[in-house]
Amino acid sequence: MKNNPLDDIIKCDVEISSPGSSDVSFDSILLVVAGPAAKGTATISGTTAISKADELLNYGYKTDSPAYIAATVAFSQNPSPDELYIIVREKTAEKSAYEDVDTTLARANSEASFYGIHLTEFRDSTDIEAAKTWAEANEKLYAFEYTDINSCPVENSGFYRTFGIFSGLADGYAAEEQPIENQYAALAWMAKCFGYDPGTETWNLKELATIAPTKLSTEQKKALGAKNINTFLRYAGCNCAMGGMTLAGEWIDVIRFRDWLKNELQIRTFNALKTNRKVPFTDGGIGLIEGVMDSTLKDGQDIGGIAPTEYDDDDNPIYGYSVTVPKASDLTEAERKSRKLTGCKWSARLAGAIHAVEISGNLTF
Repeated sequence: MKNNPLDDIIKCDVEISSPGSSDVSFDSILLVVAGPAAKGTATISGTTAISKADELLNYGYKTDSPAYIAATVAFSQNPSPDELYIIVREKTAEKSAYEDVDTTLARANSEASFYGIHLTEFRDSTDIEAAKTWAEANEKLYAFEYTDINSCPVENSGFYRTFGIFSGLADGYAAEEQPIENQYAALAWMAKCFGYDPGTETWNLKELATIAPTKLSTEQKKALGAKNINTFLRYAGCNCAMGGMTLAGEWIDVIRFRDWLKNELQIRTFNALKTNRKVPFTDGGIGLIEGVMDSTLKDGQDIGGIAPTEYDDDDNPIYGYSVTVPKASDLTEAERKSRKLTGCKWSARLAGAIHAVEISGNLTF
């Protein structure tokens, strides 16, 4: 016998509430390049993604062009990027000069989501200054390298989103025969370390494919370290990037993890407001926001960016993070009427990383 439809008794509607997704990427790199010297089978326009260096040949670049060599260096790393973004720095109307670097970067930023910046063919100190200023204002990371130890291209070191590496004086090479790949050492370093999730990595002691180590005196290493310029040296038979600091003296991995954490807190809180029909201005609604904050920080802890709960000598817990939110009763009528929840706070201890070790001991009979 055929049943009557249950809709006669129970009307059931199911809404699909789709969460928002973040368009922020913490593993994508933009190369700012000059236009190709020849005409290719395709025309490069706007900000273009490539998944291998040979794709540049279609646009008229040659295998000895800086763009091609830089892309080859980046894709040679392990881990390597899935893709790179390429943007051509355009000439001015008079064709006698290039547009300002910040104009190029702003155009790319409107067309693609990237996090790292490399001025692949532009090493002028004016361009570098403009790039690091733009990166600071737009929450990106900018990397540069230089090969003349007596000509550091930056003066103002108070920038938290720019890092540099000295990659000249390659060991085993004559001064006039330096490996061309070393001109892209910062890009190689960024390409490799962007292959690790934010919070899981340190940039120190990373081996870089295709890059030759430098040979520096103790005095030269100290002078570079005083400027927070990173190096690429050989230790115990391994060629390793040394340091991992931005110009301002902060660790690169800390900046990257902080940016990831900020983005996760924003997008997850947005989704909590969006996917619920209403988040009430009650202790329950505030608790929902508290839960979002707590779960985000817990994820940051699980991946290794935030320290775990540890214990002092008296077995008292030292928590890796804490979250505090106001009670609904503590908020004024005007605050509740504004529908803006304030007073949500958190604090966390960075897990950090060990870069060097001092060990002492003694032997006895």
